[in-house]
Amino acid sequence: MLRDAPHFATQSLRAPAGDPQAGLSLVEIMVTLSIIAVATTLILLTIPTRHVFKQESDQLREALEQAANRASITGQPVGLIVDGGGYSPAIWQNGAWRVLESHQLPKDISIRIDGRPPALLEKGGEPAPAVIFDPLGHTLPVAIELSRNGVLTSLTLLPDGNVEMDQR
Repeated sequence: MLRDAPHFATQSLRAPAGDPQAGLSLVEIMVTLSIIAVATTLILLTIPTRHVFKQESDQLREALEQAANRASITGQPVGLIVDGGGYSPAIWQNGAWRVLESHQLPKDISIRIDGRPPALLEKGGEPAPAVIFDPLGHTLPVAIELSRNGVLTSLTLLPDGNVEMDQR
């Protein structure tokens, strides 16, 4: 079977070591790797950083779900106060809303309630929640939108207190 093989198949394909056609030099390999590294860096810099935006969307969804759960467990109304720079869960206590904790959004992420920016408070005015969770599990439907560089995440609060998330 080997006798029938063409003569060139049995010869080595390697060039002699001193031959200029023997392969790539170290300089050629280093230049190629440098070009690949620069191209990779430029590509990575142009890819938008969606992980921060996704993280903020997930955190807002979690805050809405926790507020709904807290209202049904404690038997007190729980609200979500939204301002231009963030949001705060709050409980109704002694005739006023008491903020539990505040979460600030990154500067490049904007928030809208039912397609409108959050209402600004007058000086000395009490904050009013954009969303109120009833202890019986009923909630008015509301859409909260987070946007960043043309990317939009819509969190829709359904009447039963569940949150539906849609990213565009």
